[in-house]
Amino acid sequence: MKKFLLAISAFALVFTSCDPTEIEEGSMGASITAEQLQSRVTLTQTTAGQNKFTFETNPSITVQVLDQDGNILTTGTSGSIIGTPPLTGLIVRAINQDGSLVSFKNDVTVTEYVDVPAIYKHLFGPEYSNRTWVWDTEASDGVWGNGGYMSNSGPGWWIIQAADLDQQAIDKGYPDDTIEKGWMKFTLGGKKVEMSRGESGTISWDLSAIAMEGWDIGTLSFDGTTPLLGIQPNDGNSKEYNYHILVTDDDHLRLCAPEAGAGQGGTAWFWNFKVKK
Repeated sequence: MKKFLLAISAFALVFTSCDPTEIEEGSMGASITAEQLQSRVTLTQTTAGQNKFTFETNPSITVQVLDQDGNILTTGTSGSIIGTPPLTGLIVRAINQDGSLVSFKNDVTVTEYVDVPAIYKHLFGPEYSNRTWVWDTEASDGVWGNGGYMSNSGPGWWIIQAADLDQQAIDKGYPDDTIEKGWMKFTLGGKKVEMSRGESGTISWDLSAIAMEGWDIGTLSFDGTTPLLGIQPNDGNSKEYNYHILVTDDDHLRLCAPEAGAGQGGTAWFWNFKVKK
């Protein structure tokens, strides 16, 4: 709810930055209905079946275009849109001078996604559906452990190999996170995550939140659950929900979480996962 209110406030600035009694191009002199808004906005799918669209307004009016889940794709009087999977609808909204919102929704059919950030394919698979992750037992630097924050790219100090992971998981109260039992399933619809331990939650990411250029590519956050053995051992095995993404590709996912207050070279924990075949 806070994010929604912040978005509305920022959107409102488009109309309150000037004298509201002055009607200029891109502003509304009176309240309009959803039907009137729809008559002023043209949405066009640039190539049938693809996730690219353009929008134009006539007479000109500033609008926001969102996906069916309320994620803002663009703001303006015209422009282009690249939707991310799964895209099933586009919402167009505007704000009246009395502060009220007016909107309409168009259902869309997308069978081919182009120019989509690679993380969608990496986390959820080439069909943009779901993908199950397990411990990367083939990683040369183990499956779990600690090392230097923003200096190591995987366990570098205390390295737990696959043969030793089960005892660590059991001792720390996570018997379903072992090599044999542990898995986590990411599903794009709703950005859901299901865990072998019976928990479920959601994930989100921010590819602009980079700790150090060349070391990580952004952050991955969990809500409602944690990844396999997602704890801070030196903090009473407290649950860890926020991670740096070090590697994500068609087969691997490497995560890192620093201990509280750690600077570069301080203690951090590392997780090495691979796609379940």
